[in-house]
Amino acid sequence: MAKQKRLSEKDIDQLLGHYRSERRRLAFQLETVRTAIIDLKKAKNALPATRSEGAAKKGPGRPRKNAAAPVAKRAKRSKRGPGRPPKPKRKPRELNAWDNLVLNTIRTTGRLLPKEDLLAAATKWAASKEPGMKAPEVEAHLTRTLQKLSGRKKMLGMHHTGLRRGNHYGLKEWFFSSSGKLRRQHFDRLVLTKD
Repeated sequence: MAKQKRLSEKDIDQLLGHYRSERRRLAFQLETVRTAIIDLKKAKNALPATRSEGAAKKGPGRPRKNAAAPVAKRAKRSKRGPGRPPKPKRKPRELNAWDNLVLNTIRTTGRLLPKEDLLAAATKWAASKEPGMKAPEVEAHLTRTLQKLSGRKKMLGMHHTGLRRGNHYGLKEWFFSSSGKLRRQHFDRLVLTKD
């Protein structure tokens, strides 16, 4: 540990004198600033009001280049409020053959059907109506149809039992419109065993 230099009595007296003179100088400056503030407040109150009551206070910002030039017409504001514009509404389209196939299959059986049962009916239908279609294409068409009817069109409801993989699809009137759950009186339409 380095030894600290000891100050002599003379050095201590010099430092104290220096600090006292600094304190006196700062106190004088503080008093000068206080008197200047008081004088400025008095002068401000003595000035007459230059701005009229009706004139608007000019806001911050850059002034116009040519103040004599006429003000450009403002662009018309849209009547719509703020926020994102609404999506354009599409005209309702008629159901295609695949949609009718799914809805008719569910109506004729009167049951909630899983996708595999609907796929069997769609494969049989495609064999007669569209013979060139392969099995993966039939499944893809059926998947898109189920998504469309249960989502955007809101014509089918989905029920997940938890006992087997996937959903059972049924007509929308068999489900609650608020929660989307299967109504109690239609539980008998849910058949989990194969015939």
